[in-house]
Amino acid sequence: MKNLVIMTALVLSLLFAAACAKEGRQASATSSKPEFRHDANLQIEDASGALRAEFRIEIAKTEREVMDGLKNREQMDPDHGMLFIFEHLDYHSFWMQDTYLSLDMIFINHENEVVHIEENTTPFSEDPIFPSRPNLYVLEVLAGTVQRLNIKESDIVKWQTLEDL
Repeated sequence: MKNLVIMTALVLSLLFAAACAKEGRQASATSSKPEFRHDANLQIEDASGALRAEFRIEIAKTEREVMDGLKNREQMDPDHGMLFIFEHLDYHSFWMQDTYLSLDMIFINHENEVVHIEENTTPFSEDPIFPSRPNLYVLEVLAGTVQRLNIKESDIVKWQTLEDL
C-alpha cells in the first residue's frame, strides 16, 4: 500500500512538472518579440531613375499587421523596413505607441511617389503623425535613414515580393 502511495505521488509529480514546463514554453512563445519577416525587396529612385536606396522589407497589409506595425520591436537592421499597404488612397496617419525605435516614415501615393516624409519620430509617443498629402503606402525605416540616403519627396518607390522573383 505504501508503495502504491509513493508511486502515485511520483506520477502526479511528473505530470505536474510536465504541465508546468509546457505552460512555460507557451508563455515564452507568446511573449517573444516579433521576428523580422523578409517579404520583398524595395528600391527608392530619384526623378532621373538613379538608385538612392534598397531595403529588405516586411509587408503589413492585413488589419492586424497594420495595427501591430513595428510595435514591441527593439531593433531593426539599417537595410530593413516595413511597408504598410492600404486599400484606399487617404490621409493615413500613424503614432508610435509601444514602438521602441525612432523611425523615419515615408508616405507614398498611388503612383509610388514619395509625397511626405516624417523624420526621427518619438518612440512611445501617442501623438498622431499626419501626412500632408494622401497616401496609399507608408514605409517605416530607422530614424536617420532619410537623411543618410538623401531620400526626397518626389522620389519613386518600387518593390518586388520574393514570390515574384
